This record gives sequence, C-alpha cells and structure tokens, in this order.
Amino acid sequence: MGIGKLESFLENHIEGFFNKKFSSDLEPVELSKALEKEIARQGKGKAQRMVPNQYVFFLAKEDYQRLCARRIIDELYTVAEKQVILQNYTMQGKLTVSCQADEAKQRGIFELKARFSEPEEDTQTKNCDEQNTLVLVKPRLGSQQPLNLPKEVKITALKVVEGPDLDAYLEFGEGQIYIGRREKNEFILTDPKASRLHAWIAYENHRHVLYDAQSTNGTFVNGEPVESICLCSGDEIQIGTTVLVYEVI
Repeated sequence: MGIGKLESFLENHIEGFFNKKFSSDLEPVELSKALEKEIARQGKGKAQRMVPNQYVFFLAKEDYQRLCARRIIDELYTVAEKQVILQNYTMQGKLTVSCQADEAKQRGIFELKARFSEPEEDTQTKNCDEQNTLVLVKPRLGSQQPLNLPKEVKITALKVVEGPDLDAYLEFGEGQIYIGRREKNEFILTDPKASRLHAWIAYENHRHVLYDAQSTNGTFVNGEPVESICLCSGDEIQIGTTVLVYEVI
C-alpha cells in the first residue's frame, strides 16, 4: 500500500474509529467535512469534472432524529454549492441533500452516498409563494424527502476593488445578475466607460457564467477579453475602469 493510500486509510478508518469511540454525539461539522471530501473525491481526475447532484447521509436513529433538521440540511446544501465552485467542478440537475435513518448504524457513525439522479426522478411539488417555495425531490437512495434551500441562497459575491464605485458589494446565489449603468441592473455602476447593460451573470450547471452583453468597451476576466466564461473564485472582472472580484463567501 502506497503512502498516500495508507494515510487515506488511517484517516477514514482508524482515526475516525477512535474519534467516534471516545466522543458522544455526531456534530453537523462532521457531515459538512464529509460532504466537502466526497465532492472533491467525486470530481478528482475526471476529464469532464462533473460531480453527482444527489447526496444522502445514512445516520443512526438517534443522530437522525437530532440532525435531520431544516437548518442543518440548509447548511449542507450551501456547503455543496460552494464546493462545486471552489473545486472548479460542474453539476447537472437539481442538487438534493437528504438524511435517512439506518437502524444498522451505531450512534456517531454515518455513511454518505452520492449519485447522479436521472431527469425523470426530479418530481417537483406545486409552487407556492415564489419567494419562499421549497422544492421537495423524491430520491431513490432513501425514503426520506430532502428539503432544498430557496433558490436565492447567497453563496457568492461581487466587490468593486478599483474604479468609481470602490467597495460596492453584492451577494447573490442562483439568480441572474445584470451589471452596468442602467438603474434596473442588480449591480449598478457609475463608471462612464461601462455600457448601460454591460454584462450579466447566469447560473448554469451550478456555476456562475459571465456573459458580455455586446458592450462598447468589452468585458475582461483576469486581463483577457471574454464573450462568456465560467467564473472561478478570485477572478477579477474588468468593466471600463472598474475591477470587480468574484468570490465564494
């Protein structure tokens, strides 16, 4: 067994065993860390860098009753959304995160399974209030239905670091963002070298994609002119004399 594989084995089995042996309760942070590692593992070494969109935690009954709450599911959903961007992966289909009670599991022990769901499996409920609609998705990995976050969960931000609108800041999530001088844009610039509608950001495959709106002076990312580009955390977007930083928050 190579050094890397041995370290991985120790981390996943022996260290985890002793941690659980001498600790009382499973903490939400342990689920978050496991989800981060699983997403990183799923995309590692794959040419398309596509990761599964369905994640199910199998928990002991006691842990399930304590941890399968809306707040914790919300946090895990956000962790997954951010990791896809931070790892520079993509994800197709609706993201679902859920928990399922497993009577075979001992308290403090859990298992995480990931899979790609097929389009026909994503059965949505009827919409209620558009601002607060929760989407219930029926997975095949378990009988419990996951609760997903509203679509406007804030996972990223734009901040002006150079230009007339220095320190202007906007947090956003899955909604489309329009950038430029016109008043109805989500991110309004006063830079005279920016077009009224200069660029926009769409949410595609759980990534933010920047599009130039056929602006007069063009849109640049990290110094290169672009018509469209999938953004990575830390990218610098130049519009006229304005420089914005895109980052995961």
